[in-house]
Amino acid sequence: MSKLEAKISLLTITFFAGVQYVFLSNVLASVSIFAFLTVTNFIGFLIAFVAFFSELFRLNKRQVLQSALLAAQMFLFNIFLLLGSSGMDPAITSFVLAGFLVFIPIIYVFMKKKVSKLSLIGTGIVLLGLVLALGADPSRFADARILFLLASAFFFALNIVTVEKYSDKSNPSILAMGRLFFGFIFAFIGWIAESAVARQGFSLPADPSFWSSVMFISIFICGFYCVVQIYAQRYVSAMETALIFSTETVVTLLMAPVLAALTGGTSAPVTLLKLAGCAVIITGVLIADGSMFAKRRLLNETKGRLAKEASHGE
Repeated sequence: MSKLEAKISLLTITFFAGVQYVFLSNVLASVSIFAFLTVTNFIGFLIAFVAFFSELFRLNKRQVLQSALLAAQMFLFNIFLLLGSSGMDPAITSFVLAGFLVFIPIIYVFMKKKVSKLSLIGTGIVLLGLVLALGADPSRFADARILFLLASAFFFALNIVTVEKYSDKSNPSILAMGRLFFGFIFAFIGWIAESAVARQGFSLPADPSFWSSVMFISIFICGFYCVVQIYAQRYVSAMETALIFSTETVVTLLMAPVLAALTGGTSAPVTLLKLAGCAVIITGVLIADGSMFAKRRLLNETKGRLAKEASHGE
């Protein structure tokens, strides 16, 4: 896989990630978080197992531990995501989760990795975009669901950085299978504990909307997304990955009304503040990535070199 192919792959899974919030908004109305994660991780694991069974012969203890850590990060990400997205406008969910870019430089500082000034400037702009997307009302950050989504964004940022660290030296197929397997184990343990406390048996709803959400998340997020992310991040840095993933805000903003119309559901209107917030967030991540400035600097250097060569030729 080339770097360009890796970026295209990350853009593809970003589309599915942007759509998932439409499916997640009504999940908790019909089933527990742990039950939903148990089913989706199990189906996702089966898909990865069938596709990459032969890779299991390369399994070792180090990759098992790495898979368990990645699974724990994504388990916490999903718990907070489902708590925060319940009944939430999918576009707002996506906007708040874009805050994961803010956490990546912070994690880098604790890892004693260099953080550029552009990254810090960009993260500040992203925060401004989040405030705009939330209606220019900072008090909304006191909403418990917003706080849950911010916690989810932190664990997603941590996962991106950890995948960057592990993917280059470990087998991506094994990490993907292991992450889904341990994700299933963690969720199932939670489901058992929850059922014991509530003194109720294991049951899943027969509601078609629930199972449509299960199949979408299982196939495109747990299965496809998980595998592609780990493979692609062997060639794309954490900051570049964050830049690509942040475009899911645009996907969610545009697709939420379309999916609502197709499924007969409802969707919050697209407001000018949401559009402005989206534009500011994208600007922030572009600045944090530094690609705009790098291209401009390269263009100026090229023009200067050509001008110098032309003067010598005269």
